[in-house]
Amino acid sequence: TKRATRALVAGARDGARAGPAELAPSLGAFRHGVIVRGHRAVPAWRVRGGIGPARVTASHRVAHRGFAAGDAAGSGKNGDDEESDEGAEEGDEGDGEWEDALEGVPVEALELRDAVPDDQGAMADRTLPVYGITGAPTGETVTLPGRHFDVPLRVDIAHRVVAWQRSKRRGVYAKTLTRSEVSGTTRKARAQKGAGRARVGTLRAPQMRGGGVAHGPNGMRNWNTKLQRRVRRAGLQVALSAKAAEGRIVVLDSLHRGVEPKTQWLDGALDTLLGAQSLAAGGRAHSVLCAEIPPTLEQGGLPARRTCARTGRKLPAVHSNAKRASLNLPHVQVMDQFGLNVYDVLRHRSLAITRDALDALVARLDRPIKPDRAKWSAPQTTPDAAEVLDWTSRGHLREVDKERKKEDVFKRRAAKKAGARV
Repeated sequence: TKRATRALVAGARDGARAGPAELAPSLGAFRHGVIVRGHRAVPAWRVRGGIGPARVTASHRVAHRGFAAGDAAGSGKNGDDEESDEGAEEGDEGDGEWEDALEGVPVEALELRDAVPDDQGAMADRTLPVYGITGAPTGETVTLPGRHFDVPLRVDIAHRVVAWQRSKRRGVYAKTLTRSEVSGTTRKARAQKGAGRARVGTLRAPQMRGGGVAHGPNGMRNWNTKLQRRVRRAGLQVALSAKAAEGRIVVLDSLHRGVEPKTQWLDGALDTLLGAQSLAAGGRAHSVLCAEIPPTLEQGGLPARRTCARTGRKLPAVHSNAKRASLNLPHVQVMDQFGLNVYDVLRHRSLAITRDALDALVARLDRPIKPDRAKWSAPQTTPDAAEVLDWTSRGHLREVDKERKKEDVFKRRAAKKAGARV
């Protein structure tokens, strides 16, 4: 423990000298495959095999550890520099092992910005490289259209959409029992006359102890509000533009191919891909929203079950490898691009989207809000002559069919009577 503490001090000093933009160097290594980072011990699998640079940046570690940024950093409460120097000299033995472990680790894919650029909102296109899930660049590039990813940041529109979403998600849980619903006796409390007291109709009345509640919530309140579709689309464009302005959008080639459906593997891959800049509050877990087009069973998708939001029933579904691996990660959410919404985009620190999901998202945003039926309707086969008629004509045909059926019934009855007479 003493050796690890000295190595921790040496790593913090080196990180403070390196500057906040660089990744944190070694904080010491145990012989049993555990590396000390920040406030906790991290298994060595995070830095083996090119998965996972240090999660905590130098400035973040110095602020939380209480070290001063500079050469005057002390080793503990007393600030003894001599002990720090000795600990640094004795802790140099594990530096080679750390450097070997970090060899070949890719650079973080996020292009973070300290402030929103001055030309934000000019609807200018932006080109981003495509990365693999492990952080290795594929050499391809995609273009983020400025009409969707560089619109002016209207906070009021985003607020309206988020309030609308949360109102629709709000459930009605307040419910009280009225005098007709509360459990109680139906016997007559006392005699109607002769006692000199007020007459009592039922013991379940609101004024009685244990009776029902008058004018209480009945569990049927509706919190839903209406919001125009053009405002909803504008809110999604504002959210995407905010992530693009912050440099927190990364484009991936796939979230299924080359991904192991293991939580530990995905967490380490996110370490390499996003680094410490996508950690949620507390710096212990990644906060990223992943948008994809789920694979089918023929494409190797994993069979699963999902809960219907309306009925609560379990329905069959298909999960990708990343979706299966993210179920145990609290702040990592993998969803279909069709469900991409303002609240989830703003709730996560980063946004990762696949190439095919990006194309589908752009096509969905480009579609007119009120499309022309003749232009946007799916091609259909040539209908029959009866199907071409409108609903009024169809109703007329149904009336004609009823009359024909009546005539047939009358003819059969007449034929029966004629046969009986004969």
